[in-house]
Amino acid sequence: MKIQKTVLGELDRAYATTIMEVNGKTKYIVASEGESQCVSYDMETHEKTVVWDGPGGTMNIVPVPGRENEFIATQKFIPTFNAAECRIVHAKADAEGRWSVVPIMTIPYLHRFDLLEIEGRLHLIGGVLCNSKQFKDDWSDPGRIIVGRFNEDITQPFELTTIHDGITKNHGFCASEWKGKKAFFVTGVEGMFVAYPPEKLEGKWQVEQLFDHEISDCALCDIDGDGKPEIATIEAFHGEKGKIYKETEDGWKVIHEHTYEFGHVVWGGKLLGKPAFIIAGRKGKMELVVYTLDDKGNFVETVVDNTGGPSNIAVAHKGDTDVILAANRQIGEIAIYELSQEA
Repeated sequence: MKIQKTVLGELDRAYATTIMEVNGKTKYIVASEGESQCVSYDMETHEKTVVWDGPGGTMNIVPVPGRENEFIATQKFIPTFNAAECRIVHAKADAEGRWSVVPIMTIPYLHRFDLLEIEGRLHLIGGVLCNSKQFKDDWSDPGRIIVGRFNEDITQPFELTTIHDGITKNHGFCASEWKGKKAFFVTGVEGMFVAYPPEKLEGKWQVEQLFDHEISDCALCDIDGDGKPEIATIEAFHGEKGKIYKETEDGWKVIHEHTYEFGHVVWGGKLLGKPAFIIAGRKGKMELVVYTLDDKGNFVETVVDNTGGPSNIAVAHKGDTDVILAANRQIGEIAIYELSQEA
């Protein structure tokens, strides 16, 4: 695997990432968790556009399904866990690429979320880190999983419903499929929970517990191609273990483990046509590692970088290459890594 790194720019406390189409062109979008900007870079020209100058505190950027040039993001989730005023905002680019940003509503401590359509109506599912805090390490008021249906005018506030509560350090969130259905994985001290959306507007969300030990983040990928997804995790909260689990007749077994410091990135999907996991740590060696299997079923570890300390990544296909967009938070850097096959 050939790896070509390009630094797109600097951004203090670079954190949230997404890759989306804007006016027919692919854009890399990264926002700061600090009191700083959200910026966009064109995939081809690397031209920079400022989406907003503040207030920052962005944990997530999620393109709006079924709509062009629009995303929902969080703001005011300021380090460290100072998020009582966290809010979601609607951002939209016009035909000239200029962005307008409208606050929708305050959702305290909303750490991760995703958007989905049910019978053509836009919905939010989110993981709330905790319900309140008196000080940084106060975890006495556990978080929850919330859902809500946007109004026809998606810039207007809407009602939220709790579908599961009692998740301490509710940090990890992953949208995937499970048991043949769309599913959302949420993790915390109490374990890993799977939330299934209803097929109809008036249906009920269902939640089940999959693991019962502390997990910080997770991702799914059928890395061995047997038709059943494996699960990669970071354990414990912001923890030092990157693990890959396989389901067996005797339950879930760890089939690979790697040590990190302040683990924070975990991703699953295909890179250069092969199933892969990506796991990274923000401190220490700051490794960003791709995991694949060779022809004999042995794990291959490819270190993409060990200088950035990424907080989040996004992945896109670009011709014969795949691109990893990284918010290298520890050094305030926005970078892309273009992966290609060895000649």
